[in-house]
Amino acid sequence: MVNFKKTSAKKLTGFTLIELLVVISIIGILAGILISSGLFSFLSDAEAKKTKSVFRAWVTQIFQYKETYKHFPPVLLQKKEGEPLEIGEEYEEDHDRLLAALKGREWDRSNNTWMPLDSLRDENKRSREFHSFGSDEFGEDGYLVDAWGNDKIFFVVDRNGDGLIELEATAFTDIKDALIREYGTEVVDAAGDNLKVIHEKVGIYVLNDGGDGKNVFSWNIEKYLED
Repeated sequence: MVNFKKTSAKKLTGFTLIELLVVISIIGILAGILISSGLFSFLSDAEAKKTKSVFRAWVTQIFQYKETYKHFPPVLLQKKEGEPLEIGEEYEEDHDRLLAALKGREWDRSNNTWMPLDSLRDENKRSREFHSFGSDEFGEDGYLVDAWGNDKIFFVVDRNGDGLIELEATAFTDIKDALIREYGTEVVDAAGDNLKVIHEKVGIYVLNDGGDGKNVFSWNIEKYLED
């Protein structure tokens, strides 16, 4: 004789097919979130390293320019020490002057081609090429960009030759605010005024204003945040 009550009890203690599928779906979603989050972090770190590598290459070629002409490119000398020069779409003239200084040619962004120096001859009198800009260093609109496509790039140089650059107040505040968004107030406040002095003769950086991208500096700013 079949015990129907016992059979029914066994059925009630197991998962139905629908319940099992729901559990599998939830696990899949959670796994996807974890994987995508880790992948995003990995890609973001890779883009930051790529941007820093490009900035360091620019720093090297700016030094080569200085060795050749005995001064920094004129476009980098129009600001007082510690006050950054910004290039990008909003500062088209300065952007093109910097390109002329390092490439020895003028950049025609309407055709994305290099032209012989003409109006920007004073930036590089010998038309010498110090840096061969690759296509991946430019954005869709023909401006230099970081790995995320941001064209707001800042430059500071050591004007007095002491090997240090002390950031002026506004630049220092902007950098601190950007670092707080990435590292938190406690970490940045602990670094204090050490962040204000760049122990380099040339500094290049981009700041994350809350959108895509990360803060990237050509110098080792992290050592002050990790101490």
